[in-house]
Amino acid sequence: MPQDILAHGNAANGNVDAARAVRDVKKSGPPAEKDKRFRLPVGVALGLVFSILLVVICGIIITYMAASDRRIAGRLLDEQGVAVLRANEAVLTGFFDRQELLFRSIAAHVAETDARLTAADLRVYEKLLPEGARLETGSAVLVEAPPDELPEISWSAFEIRPGFDTAVKTAELDLGNGQLLIGIYPQQVFADIAREMAFEGRQQVFMLSGRDHAIAIEGLSASDFLAQPGQPLPALETLDGSPLHLIWAPNDQSHDMGGSVTGRVFPGDQGMFTALYTEVGSGPAKGWILGALYKAEEFGAALDQTRIVLYAALVALVVGAVLSFAVGRMLGRPLIRLAHAAAALHQLEFASTDKLPRSRLKELDDVNQAFNGSLGALNAFAKYVPRQLVSRLIEEGMTEARNIELREMTIVFTDLAGFTGMASHLSAEETAAYLNGYFETVSQAITERQGTIDKFLGDGVMAFWGAPADQPDHAAMAIAAVKALADRIAAEPDASMRVRVGVHTGKVVVGDIGSAARMNYTVIGDAVNVAARLQEYGKQVDPEARVIVLASGDTMAQLPEGVSATSLGPIQLRGRTEPLSVFRIA
Repeated sequence: MPQDILAHGNAANGNVDAARAVRDVKKSGPPAEKDKRFRLPVGVALGLVFSILLVVICGIIITYMAASDRRIAGRLLDEQGVAVLRANEAVLTGFFDRQELLFRSIAAHVAETDARLTAADLRVYEKLLPEGARLETGSAVLVEAPPDELPEISWSAFEIRPGFDTAVKTAELDLGNGQLLIGIYPQQVFADIAREMAFEGRQQVFMLSGRDHAIAIEGLSASDFLAQPGQPLPALETLDGSPLHLIWAPNDQSHDMGGSVTGRVFPGDQGMFTALYTEVGSGPAKGWILGALYKAEEFGAALDQTRIVLYAALVALVVGAVLSFAVGRMLGRPLIRLAHAAAALHQLEFASTDKLPRSRLKELDDVNQAFNGSLGALNAFAKYVPRQLVSRLIEEGMTEARNIELREMTIVFTDLAGFTGMASHLSAEETAAYLNGYFETVSQAITERQGTIDKFLGDGVMAFWGAPADQPDHAAMAIAAVKALADRIAAEPDASMRVRVGVHTGKVVVGDIGSAARMNYTVIGDAVNVAARLQEYGKQVDPEARVIVLASGDTMAQLPEGVSATSLGPIQLRGRTEPLSVFRIA
């Protein structure tokens, strides 16, 4: 109690001293000077400079772009198209190379072991195939081949095969032991390859068999590629789910692209489209058309033509440069002085900071005079208040008090059990060291889980979650914090440290509570009392426990499933008329 009285006395003295500081500032502040000289508003000065510079710079840019946009656009179009097509072709070639390597590895293994492939062997090798593909064996005609020749892998065209809803492409390899290794690759495999090629969200990769039939079009569903009798692959013109079905349709707006990339621009149902494509000339995909489809405005659209008078832009550039140089020098000197003075003020070097001179620019003159007034106020205020506090006021900008509001929050109370008796056997230094270690442990567990420490209550701590920032999962965060605290206390080598914790969730009033002289951001309400009562009730549940954490049913109701807790049933807490469901967390 004496310490509380002394603290309030110091606060009162601080208020009196602060009031004296303000009076000193008013008395010692510079007298108002009535200077009727014209001062150009800094906004007008900057507006003139920036508007002229904007006109000049935009004029130069537009003039340059009008002369070179077509050349640059054509070059970028060609380079981008070639890069896209080469990348897609590399993905497809890599797929076939991997499959042929797998087949040759199987053939080499069979030749080395002189064994026939079994169903179990095939299941192992199928794990190396793309999803949806499968392996099987057939009978082969034994042909004596030179030992230094690699077996040939034969790829078929797309065909209909029993057991598959879509067309399949097969690869066959004679293993030399009377077996024929057959790989079956349904259309879905190539649809997955098309998705792999679509590294840009704005392109639609496609694979065609010739110009008439589609192998895969990225973005279409598998039902669009169901095989029909006599027609393994669907006709391109029937796939109206993609604008690509109109690529070869006759239209006055359709035309082939020029340059080093092969492509076609054509109208679709939703505007113009650009299709880049290349025909595969060799390998298992020989004769395929591989490409990418874009909206025309997103790929190689012609830039709008804009005409600017070049000489007028050059004259404006010269005028703008002269004005910006003159005004920049006029603004630069006082702003540099202001920056140096503000830096010294930030370091609280009041004595060595000179007052700023008057300026012909109105706003800058107002800033200088306001700065000089602030310098005097802070210099006087620092005589009565510690510099650390002044520094904090500067950093926080001396903001207004927060609004008080009603929120649902989670409150946590901790208490150091048996500390009163323990402190009677310790010196003042030992007591402070012990409490500091305990508070450090509790504070770390709370702050690491984004909690706010409200206050230290003797040997206890009050903390909350849910303010000032919104924390929808405040209950889960609070429980995670108290569990971390329990683990740390349990790991402490000093077994004399025993902690009780109470956790409750409910509606509270939160905000700046206090007088105009002193505010405290805190929470008040019945939920705070319940959390405190739960902490007290812990000594009745397990008085000898190193850590006991009790949480209310309101808190448990907001936790995700899987949080372990022991129900203690309805409990009648001190000061409450209704029983409360209580759970032990630790």
